[in-house]
Amino acid sequence: MIADFDTKKATTSNNIPGKFLKDYAESYSKTITHLVNKSIDTSNFSDKLKLADIHPIHKKDSRNYAKNYRPVSVLPYASKLYERILKEQINASMDSILSDKLCGYRKGFTAQHALISMTEKWRKSMDKGGFAGAILMDLSKAFDCMNHDLLIAKINAYGFSKEASKTIKSFLESRWQRVKIENSFSEWFELTLGVPQGSVLGPLLFNIYLNDLLWFVKDCDICNFADDTTIYFCGHDLNEMKNKLEKSADVAIEWFHTNYFKLNTDKCKLIVAGRKSHPINMRVGTSIIEEVTSVKLLGVTIDNKLNFNEHISKLVKKANSKLSVIKRGLNMLSFNKRKTLLNSFVQSQFSFAPLVWMLCGKDANKKINRVHYKFLQVLYEDYTSTFEQLLNKYNAFTIHQRNIQNLLIEMHKVKYKHGPMLLNDIFKTSNFKLHALRSNKDFSRPKIKSTKYGEKSLANMGSIMWNLLPNNVKEIEDLAEFKLRVKSWKPEKCPCYLCKYYFLEGVGLIEIRD
Repeated sequence: MIADFDTKKATTSNNIPGKFLKDYAESYSKTITHLVNKSIDTSNFSDKLKLADIHPIHKKDSRNYAKNYRPVSVLPYASKLYERILKEQINASMDSILSDKLCGYRKGFTAQHALISMTEKWRKSMDKGGFAGAILMDLSKAFDCMNHDLLIAKINAYGFSKEASKTIKSFLESRWQRVKIENSFSEWFELTLGVPQGSVLGPLLFNIYLNDLLWFVKDCDICNFADDTTIYFCGHDLNEMKNKLEKSADVAIEWFHTNYFKLNTDKCKLIVAGRKSHPINMRVGTSIIEEVTSVKLLGVTIDNKLNFNEHISKLVKKANSKLSVIKRGLNMLSFNKRKTLLNSFVQSQFSFAPLVWMLCGKDANKKINRVHYKFLQVLYEDYTSTFEQLLNKYNAFTIHQRNIQNLLIEMHKVKYKHGPMLLNDIFKTSNFKLHALRSNKDFSRPKIKSTKYGEKSLANMGSIMWNLLPNNVKEIEDLAEFKLRVKSWKPEKCPCYLCKYYFLEGVGLIEIRD
C-alpha cells in the first residue's frame, strides 16, 4: 500500500514527505503496521493525523470572493495510509449497498457512465415520440455541510458494528485546520461539519451520506456524480412529466433540508427534449424556473436536441486556440516534445466523456476531423498530404474510430461483468446463447423507429459495431488484453450514419447529410 503513494502530492508543513516514507518503507513497515492495527483495535484515529493545511483552489468566476474557491485539505501522508485501510474495509461492506446510480468516487464508475445512462434513456423516449425532462439541482458546498452525528446514524443503519462506527466517529471529530496561502497561515479552527476535501476516506463517506436520497426519489430517475444531482423523467405525456418532476423535486428538497444540505433553487435549471408547441416552466420549491435549450452537466454541454453542436463547437474552439499557440514555437521543439504538447493540449480536448457526444451530426464530426487534420499536419510537418493520406501513412485513427473502440470496451465490461450495472440497461445481452455456435450475437439490437434518435443511439450503434469485431477478439475475457487488441482495430467500411455513403447512378458516391 505504501508503494502506491503518489509522492508528487504535497504534505502538511513540518511533516514527513511522501517520498521519504516510500523510499524507506522497509525500515518502518512493521512499526506502522503495529500502530495501525492498534488504532483499529482501540477505535481511535490519532489527533495528530487530523491536522490539515487548507489550500484554496479557484473553481470559477471572480477570484475576489471566497465562495468561488474549493477548500482542499492537505493531510499528512501517514494519515492517508490509515485511511486507505479503513476505506478498503468499509468498501467491502458498502459496495453492494450503494446505488448503481452513484457514479462519483467509485472504482469503475465515471461521469461518462452517469451521462450516457441518462442520455440513452432520453433517446429511447424521443425515438418513440415522447419527451425527456430534467431538473439540474445546485447544492452549496455539500461536502462541508455533512452532519457528523447523522452520518454515524446512517452507518449504524447500514449494519456497521459499534466498534466500526466508533472508529469512523474518531476519524471525523477533533479535526483542526488552517488556511495556507503561499508562506502565510491562518489561525487553527475546528472542523465541526463535513469531511475534508482531499482526504482518502471523505468521498466514500459522502457517498454513504447521499445514498438514501436515491431511495426516496421514486417517480423519477437520477443522474448523479458527487454533489451534482439531476432528476429526470421520460414519458409520452408532457403534463405527466411536469407533475412527476415537480413532485420528485419536492421530495429531494425535503431530503436536502432534513440532511442539512443547502439547495440553491434559484440556480436550478430545467431542460426539456422532445417536440412541443411552446417552452414550459416548472416549480422547484418556491421558485419558478424557465426551460433552457442547453445546460452544462458534468463538463458536457447537453442541448434539447441531443446533437451536441454547441459542445463540439466549444471543444473545437479550444483545440484550435491551443494548436495556434503551439505552432508559434514549432521550430524550437523536437518531435517527441511536439507530440507530447499536441496530445496534452489539443487531442485531450476530445478525450473527456467521448461516448456522450460521439453520436453528433455529420457537420460537427467534420469540424472535429478538420482539427485532427491540422493536428497531424503540425505533428509531422506535412502540409501537402490529405487527411486520409496522413491517417494511412502513420496508421492513425480518427477521433470517431477511437470513440468506437471506447464504445466496444464499455460493451466488453457489460458482457464480462467488469463495469457498473447501470450500463446493462443500455447494452442488453441476448436472451439465449448457444456457445457452440460462433455466429451468435452477444448483444440484441434495439427496435428503433427514427433515424434521428433511434439510429443515433449507443445501444443501436454498439450492437452493430460489436458484430463487426472478429470472433477471436470478442472471446477475450481479460479486459487489459481486449483493450490492447481493440485499440488496433478499425471497422472496414464502417456502417454507422457518420460514415454512410450511397451510390447514385451517373453520379457516383454521395454523402447523406444531417
